[in-house]
Amino acid sequence: MSQRYVIVGITAVAALFLYVDRVCISILADPMKADLCLTDEQKEVVLGAFFFTYALFQVPVGALADRYGPRLVLSVSIAAWSLVTALTGLAGSFGALLTARLLLGVTEAGAYPAAAGLVKQWARPEERGRFSSLVALGGRIGGAIAPKLTATLAVALAGVGVFGLVAGPSGVNWRAVLVLYGLLGVAMAVLFWAVVRDRPPVASPAVPRADPPPLPAATVSPSAPPPPLTFLRRLVLLSRSRGLWLFGTLQFCNNISWAFLVTLLPTFLKDADVEIGLRGNIQTAILTAGCVGMILGGLVTDSARRRFGPRWGRSLPIASMMALGAGMCAVASTSPGLWVTVGVLALMSLCQDLGNPSVWAYAQDVGGRNVGAALGFGNMLGNLGAALSPRLLGEVQRAGGWAAAFALCAGVYVCAALCGLMLDASKPVDADDA
Repeated sequence: MSQRYVIVGITAVAALFLYVDRVCISILADPMKADLCLTDEQKEVVLGAFFFTYALFQVPVGALADRYGPRLVLSVSIAAWSLVTALTGLAGSFGALLTARLLLGVTEAGAYPAAAGLVKQWARPEERGRFSSLVALGGRIGGAIAPKLTATLAVALAGVGVFGLVAGPSGVNWRAVLVLYGLLGVAMAVLFWAVVRDRPPVASPAVPRADPPPLPAATVSPSAPPPPLTFLRRLVLLSRSRGLWLFGTLQFCNNISWAFLVTLLPTFLKDADVEIGLRGNIQTAILTAGCVGMILGGLVTDSARRRFGPRWGRSLPIASMMALGAGMCAVASTSPGLWVTVGVLALMSLCQDLGNPSVWAYAQDVGGRNVGAALGFGNMLGNLGAALSPRLLGEVQRAGGWAAAFALCAGVYVCAALCGLMLDASKPVDADDA
């Protein structure tokens, strides 16, 4: 097997661990609430805390990967977020749990930027889209299996002491689950460091030529600003673009709705008297629909681009998928019954991820020399929406029930659809690239 396939494969597995450690808390949140005597508001703050630091630290940690190489940064990141996951299992108070989730956002923030740099070095240009989608799919699969796997382990370990950790009043041994996930992640970090290299050792028909290494520090002009400063300065310049703000607002809005699936969905199912094992099955099924959407979305966006051109070929898939997501949430807001709601949420997940490849492709189309900055700007705003989601939807649910929460999800999806319709991928966000 070609070495570059091994590299992309192990990076996809790392992305799977990334999402398992990120999503598992959704199924464990209610047992945590019971054992740590948390309020509903505190639980929602904990669920949203990860996305806040994850958004803020993407650019700084991504810059470290550019400077020191993706192998080092990814290996350290995997080990760090795994240790944080294990420490989360030892939390004894709201403050400790909140701190752990904030640290998880920091330690996971650079994973995808570093992975993108690794793919760039190991994949030929015509393979980069396919390899990148495989890494992203690894993450989505991790998110999909996390609820079922976590629920199964939590129930299986309920009567078992693992490293002295036993189930609390909730009857669910969530502490042991998190410690086990952490230990597996540390082993993954060691494997990643042992196998992965930043660049192919030689240039040959089987291994793509790597980009030239950066110039030694002594050859850089003393008057030139350091790379991180240049990147941040460029990010400020790009933030003046109307198209980029539409792009960021689109992601902010749709992530308010999507984040429900990985934060408050188990709480909705608990309120519907669904036992914890079945909650995991349902959440896994809904997120698996998103995996299917991610696979199909790449085909859809390429076909639409060929058929309709850059302007409508990018905006129509995004706008139509967001509109369909709004429709699914509107159906859920009518309280049609548990299984109909589960079905429309699965279709919402499918639509969300069908539109995602077009969102990424838009950033690649308009970013020019600053694709990372353009995508990072939108992703930052999107994760701020995800951070707000559980707290906002929790308050709306307490005021008007789950029907009101789903109605709000439908409304923000409509805003996302309008932003998507106004995107124009034929206009670079940087005038220098026009």
